[in-house]
Amino acid sequence: MCVIDADRIGHDLLTQDDILQTIVGVFGSEVLDNTGQIDREQLARKIFGVSTEQTKNRIQLNEILHPEIRKKVLQTIQQVPHDVDAIILDAALLLEAGWAAECDSIIFIDTPVELRQQRVGATRGWSPEELRRRESSQWSVARKREHAGHIVDNSGSPAAAAEQMRKILTQIIQQKTANNPL
Repeated sequence: MCVIDADRIGHDLLTQDDILQTIVGVFGSEVLDNTGQIDREQLARKIFGVSTEQTKNRIQLNEILHPEIRKKVLQTIQQVPHDVDAIILDAALLLEAGWAAECDSIIFIDTPVELRQQRVGATRGWSPEELRRRESSQWSVARKREHAGHIVDNSGSPAAAAEQMRKILTQIIQQKTANNPL
């Protein structure tokens, strides 16, 4: 199994000089920290939210990053050995970016809002308001659920969610193998 983390790819792209310069050209030098790198918190303030300016900024940033992320994802997929039984594309904006067509199946990890708030507070230091601001910039949870072929209930332990994921992946792989015998 191979896992491709689109968010990690996006973060890595922010350090590439050409991408960095394009972002500075669009958003100004105030998105840089004192070392000349992208200050992700400052950039986040410009793009996450529902104001007209934030929406416009988010569209501009997505126009810069999404084609490059897609290119890196497709390059990674091409490099995956043929005997790998599954490639998982972990992408929070998979549906918004229009990448669903690249996938055999969509699995939505459904986590209650209180638990999402608790986890991002502990891991990223985000307030509940920061999470709301960021999530308001994405498709709704209900809309994502509607587009998913499978849903993992992530309200319990990580082990319980992992077991659900394992069962779903096994089912998908078995169906794919049955439909495409050697």
